[in-house]
Amino acid sequence: MKNILKAAVVAGFLVMAGSQQVEAQQAQRMVTFRAPFAFQVESTSLPAGEYQILEQAGWVQIQAKDGKGKTQVLTLPVTSRDQKTADGSHVVFHNYAGRFYLAQIWTSGQERGRELLRSKEEQQMANRERMAAVSVPTISASAR
Repeated sequence: MKNILKAAVVAGFLVMAGSQQVEAQQAQRMVTFRAPFAFQVESTSLPAGEYQILEQAGWVQIQAKDGKGKTQVLTLPVTSRDQKTADGSHVVFHNYAGRFYLAQIWTSGQERGRELLRSKEEQQMANRERMAAVSVPTISASAR
């Protein structure tokens, strides 16, 4: 009887630990920003305007507030060079001779941001043109 009770208690702890891990993996962050220029996300061209970014479990969904553009991409975690938490939420674009590519998303208070993979087109641009990083502050950011 003691073994059954012990097994039930252990099983209960495992279920609780597993549910907390699932909740942590499903944590969402939402960032809103205004892009003053048209930009690329992988093979999708998005016009200048206001966008919401929803990040969940490595996937990022980018959607125009006016509904004129939407895409979803897989991202990788990235840490800041100085290993500090982000002071303010912002998005980073790579600019090659006036062509902008969404590159990173940073949420205030987080030690890690999200980095988009370079598309083939961006890789080709990087071979031909010099890149300048452009940081755009967010309008709002929240974690759920």
